[in-house]
Amino acid sequence: MQDRADWDSYLYFLKVAKTGNLSSSARELGVNHSTVYRRINSLEERLQVRLFERSRKGYTLTEAGEEILSSVEMIEDQIFEIQRKLLGKDFRLSGNLKISTTDTIGYYWLPPYIKAFKEQYPEILIDLDIQIRFTNLTKREADIVVPAVNMQPDFMVGRKLSRIFFRLYASWRYVEKHGIPATTEEFSSHHFLVPNESLATLSVSQWLNKYVPVHCVAAASDKLSTLFKFAQQDLGIAALPHYVGQSDENMVEILELPEDCHRYVWILTHPDLRNTARVRAFMQFMYQRASQ
Repeated sequence: MQDRADWDSYLYFLKVAKTGNLSSSARELGVNHSTVYRRINSLEERLQVRLFERSRKGYTLTEAGEEILSSVEMIEDQIFEIQRKLLGKDFRLSGNLKISTTDTIGYYWLPPYIKAFKEQYPEILIDLDIQIRFTNLTKREADIVVPAVNMQPDFMVGRKLSRIFFRLYASWRYVEKHGIPATTEEFSSHHFLVPNESLATLSVSQWLNKYVPVHCVAAASDKLSTLFKFAQQDLGIAALPHYVGQSDENMVEILELPEDCHRYVWILTHPDLRNTARVRAFMQFMYQRASQ
């Protein structure tokens, strides 16, 4: 039990080292603030060394903390590898299946497939995790990811499922009041709803930044689903995946974006997990139902 307790304390150390504060670490670990505080203090007492400097800005690693960080991360990676290999030998068509995806895929594209899958495999519990960043399968943050990308990451296995076409949409009421821009030159007389700086690397964001004047931006968000809600409230024009814009008959398609703005839906997993029965079942199901 002492070894287990020690590793748990190192896990707390890792979280605080990465987040820099107790509150964020507590949220990620699913515990309260005081538990993280006690664990860090207890670890320092056992090691008889100060691992963090405390300040109003948060926790920063001391020289001693920096020295052990890479070793603890290496141990964590080895533990995750063991877990993945064991899970890869799980042949049960039951239990939890954690799927990570984007907000628009999770809200508007994936649900009908999950419904059909559950009818076929009622004992598999789907845990859908909506993420902005790319999920780390190596650290078991999910069993499967369903991202919107053009290229398959080298460290994952899977298949391309469906094309995503990005188009400009606005509500009927917005169009009745402001009209439809015929060209990008007419954007200056319209209001736009755009991805914020956290999504700046998206081709869609870069295209909008190129053609939409700053004074025309009415609102921004880190979620395309939020921009869709804004558009439904007549706040302006939003660039959205086609399956989002087409989900509301009151939305008007204005313009299809260039080819390099489009994406594909992929389904991916870690190589160690592909033989897990429930992972394999879901991926095969999606290959059959959702592939173009």
